[in-house]
Amino acid sequence: MKRTFAAVVFLASLGVLIKLAARTPAHAPGGDADAEARVAGPVARSTAAAGDAARAEESTAPLLARYRGASPKVREMVARLAERFGRNAEAIDRTDGERGLALLDRLDMEALFLYEKYPAEFHRLRDALGAEAAADVLLHWREYFGLKRGDETDRAILIAELTALSPSQRRAASRYPSALPLILAEPQGVVELIDRLRDDQAALGDALAILGFISLDHGAADLRSALRTFEHFGPMAIEAFRRQGLEGFALVSLYGPVFEAMGDAMPMDQALVLAWVNSGYLDELLQTQRPEAIAGHLRHVAAAGLIEAVGGSTRGLRLVVEQGEAGEQALRMAGPDAADVVYDDFTDATLRRQATLALGAHGPMALAMLDKYAEDADFREVLRQHGAAAIPPIARADAGPQTIALLQSKQRRTFRDSLALSALSMAGENGQATIRTIRQDGLERVAQLDDSSLAYYQFLPLYDVIHLGNVMRQGYAPTSGEMTWALVDGCFVVADVLSLSALQPEGAAAAEAIRAEVKGAVRQGVRAAGRELVESGGEAAAARGIERAAAGGTATVTERLARWWAVRSAGGIYQVLRRLPEALPKLSLAQVAQMAGPLCTRAGMRLSTWGPVRFLKGGAEVVMRVPPERGLKYLSAQMLQAGVGVVGFQKMEEHLRSRRPHPAGGGHE
Repeated sequence: MKRTFAAVVFLASLGVLIKLAARTPAHAPGGDADAEARVAGPVARSTAAAGDAARAEESTAPLLARYRGASPKVREMVARLAERFGRNAEAIDRTDGERGLALLDRLDMEALFLYEKYPAEFHRLRDALGAEAAADVLLHWREYFGLKRGDETDRAILIAELTALSPSQRRAASRYPSALPLILAEPQGVVELIDRLRDDQAALGDALAILGFISLDHGAADLRSALRTFEHFGPMAIEAFRRQGLEGFALVSLYGPVFEAMGDAMPMDQALVLAWVNSGYLDELLQTQRPEAIAGHLRHVAAAGLIEAVGGSTRGLRLVVEQGEAGEQALRMAGPDAADVVYDDFTDATLRRQATLALGAHGPMALAMLDKYAEDADFREVLRQHGAAAIPPIARADAGPQTIALLQSKQRRTFRDSLALSALSMAGENGQATIRTIRQDGLERVAQLDDSSLAYYQFLPLYDVIHLGNVMRQGYAPTSGEMTWALVDGCFVVADVLSLSALQPEGAAAAEAIRAEVKGAVRQGVRAAGRELVESGGEAAAARGIERAAAGGTATVTERLARWWAVRSAGGIYQVLRRLPEALPKLSLAQVAQMAGPLCTRAGMRLSTWGPVRFLKGGAEVVMRVPPERGLKYLSAQMLQAGVGVVGFQKMEEHLRSRRPHPAGGGHE
C-alpha cells in the first residue's frame, strides 16, 4: 500500500513538472526564467552568427566558384573581397565583373561609396582599369579619394582626367604617384621628361623637385615654361639647380643661349652669379644683341679678372661695356661700388665719364668724395671741368682726417669703432669750402696741396660711412637700379642662415647691432657729433653719428640699411650668392620659394606658396602641412617615393583649383 501511494505521488509530481516545463517564460517574472534566458541568449546569438556566416558563405560561394579557373592572383583577390565585403562584392561582380572587383580592391570603402552614391563615376574608373598601372594609381591615391568624398566637383574632375590618361601616362603615374598632378596638368611634356631621365634617378629627382615647386594654381602655363627649359637646356638646367637652386634654373631659362655661347670661359657657379646680379642689363642687351655678343662681354670680364667686381653690383657689367677700359680700371681701383656711384649718382654722360676716370685714378678716395658731394651743384661743375684732378684737394680738406687716424691706430677696430666714422659724413664743411674755391678761382689755387700726403686707404672705411649716411638721409636703398630689393632680401636670408661670422668674425654681431643701433637712434633724436667723436672715442660716438644720419629716417629705411650692412659685412652680394648652395639645405620649402619667386616669375614660372592643405572629412577639418624643417631633399624624396604624401596632396589641390569652373572672364586656361 505504501509503495502504491508513493508511486502515485511521484507520478503526480512528474506531471506538474512536465506542465511547468511546457510553459513559455519569455515575459513571466521569475529567477528560473531569467537564468534560462541568460543561458539561451549567447547560444542563440552564436547560432544566429553561424547562420549569417553560413548564409554569407553560401551567397559568396557562386562568386568564388566563378573565379575558380582564374589566375592565383585573381583568386586571392576575389577570396579577400568575398571575406571583407560579402554580398557587396557579389553585387559589384554581377554588374561590373573582374574590373569592378579590382576597383573595389584598390579603393576599398571609397569604391563602395562610389558604387552606391555615384555609379557613373564608378563605371568610368572601372573602364580605366584595363592595365595594372591604372589600378596602382588608384591604390596610391585612395586616401585622397576618401578626403574628397564630399566634394562632388573636384572628385568628378579628377576621375574624368584620370580616365583620359593614356596607358604610358598611367604607367608613369604608377611609378611616380606624387607626380600625378603634374601629369594631369601637362601629360605629354611631363611623361616625356620622365622617360628621358628614367635611367638617371638623381637627375629625375632634381627635375621632379623643380617641377614640384611650380604652382599649378594658374593652369599649365607655368609648368610648360619649366618643361621648355628642360627640353632646350636639360643637363645645364639641372646642373644650375644643383649649384644655385631654383634661381640657377630660372637663370638658365632666361639666359640659356648666353651660357651656351660662353662655353668654358668661367665656372658655372660664377657665371650664374654674374648673370643673376646683372640680369637687368642682360635683358636690355638681349633686345639689341645676339646671345653670342653678350657672351663675348662676359668672357672679357673673366679674362680681365673682374668677375667678383662685376658680380658685386647690378651696374658692374654696364660699366665695363659702356665705359670700356676706364670702367674696368674703376672697378679694379674702387670695387663694385664704383658702378653704383657712377650710375646712381650721375645721370649726365659727361659727369659719368669724369666720375669713372676719377675712380680709376684715385679709387676709394674718389668713391668717398663722389658719393658725398654728388648732389652738390658746385662739385658737379668742378668735376665736369677738372675731372679726376679735383678729387685729392677736396679729399684733403674734407672733415675728419685726425679722427680717421685715431680710429685706425687701434690694432683691432670693433664694429662700433667703424660705425663711429659715420659722424665724418656730417661733421664740418672743409671739403665744401675747397669745392667753392676751385670753382671760383680754378684748380691752380689749391694746387699746393700735396697729393702724395693722402693715404687712399683711409677713404675705404670713410666711403662706407658716407654711403651709410646718404642712404638714411635720402631714404632709398643703396643698391638701387634693376636689382629689386627681393634680391637683397634673399641675400639677407642667406646671410642669416650661414651666420656671417663664417666670413667676418664680427659680421653676425654687426647684423644684429645695426638693427638696434639705428632704430634706437631714430627714437633718441639728433645730437651733435663733432668734437665729441674725438673726445669720447668711437664707442660712445658711434650711436651719435648714426642718430644724426638717421634723423628723419623711417623704419623701412633702417630695415633696408640693416640688410645692406649684413650683406656688405659678408663680403658683398657676389660672395653671399656664391655661398647660396651652403644655405639651400637649411632653408624650408617656403623660404626657398620666397627667395626664388621674383627671378622665377621673370622666367614665366610662378611658384607654390607651401601653406597648409585643408580638407573636410565627416564634418571635421583635416589639416596637412609640410614640416617647416623640411627642404629641397624632402621634396625630391617625396616626388620619387612609392607612395603619396602631403606634397602630392598639395599639388593635386593646386591642379584641381585651376580646373574648377569660374565665372565668365575670371577662369584659368
